[in-house]
Amino acid sequence: MAKKDQIHQNQKEKERVQAVLDLLRKQAPLTLKQEKFCNYACVERFLKAKGDSVKKAAKQLRACLTWRESIGTDHLIADEFSAELAEGLAYVAGQDDESRPVIVYSFASVYTGSGNSNNA
Repeated sequence: MAKKDQIHQNQKEKERVQAVLDLLRKQAPLTLKQEKFCNYACVERFLKAKGDSVKKAAKQLRACLTWRESIGTDHLIADEFSAELAEGLAYVAGQDDESRPVIVYSFASVYTGSGNSNNA
């Protein structure tokens, strides 16, 4: 019985992911790069972040795609983040499938730093 429930759950997740993609495409066609970015795992993360709300996930994902396009994420290079890397605000966490460096920002150090005025 548990396996049947798991299959049903997986089908519902796939349907929600597809619903997000359909809603995005209805708003505006996705470019090839946007299609590649919006893979199953990506859309699933947006759904999870928005409590499985298809509309909210699609809205946030569209905003993310717009932001990525506005700053030109396809053309960023690791050298542009040398200050953040040197200050420990970011680190290189290996490479992606296309051998590009993956930079991860660590914002926790900003919030837990000694600059907090409540640490008297």
